[in-house]
Amino acid sequence: MKHSFLIEGRKIIVFSEITGISDVREFKFILDTGASKTIIDNGVVLRLGFDLKGLKIGDRLMTVGGITYSKLLKLPKLSLFGKDMINFEVNVLNLPHQITFFADGLIGMDFLLQLKNIQFNFDEKTIEI
Repeated sequence: MKHSFLIEGRKIIVFSEITGISDVREFKFILDTGASKTIIDNGVVLRLGFDLKGLKIGDRLMTVGGITYSKLLKLPKLSLFGKDMINFEVNVLNLPHQITFFADGLIGMDFLLQLKNIQFNFDEKTIEI
């Protein structure tokens, strides 16, 4: 099955749906094969109706700004490329403006490895799973 993506600068932008406390919302993500974990911005957590204060301390991550600790959130459902990930754990950070200007977070290898086989067609701007 083919899915569309955008290219903004040198970034691959994909759209996903996330189930929050009371509704489902669409978010933009940068597809980042260099990121081991999927990361969402603090603002996404708030828009989904979750409380940042209730999140437990998560992973130690190396970011552009240095080493930091994330918070962890299990999303009820993250849907991307026709795959529904139930109770998918993401890292929550206050992402820098260089990322949030383009997207609400990063889709990392923890998600992509669940897909098994991915083919990119950059001419058509499609991903086939």
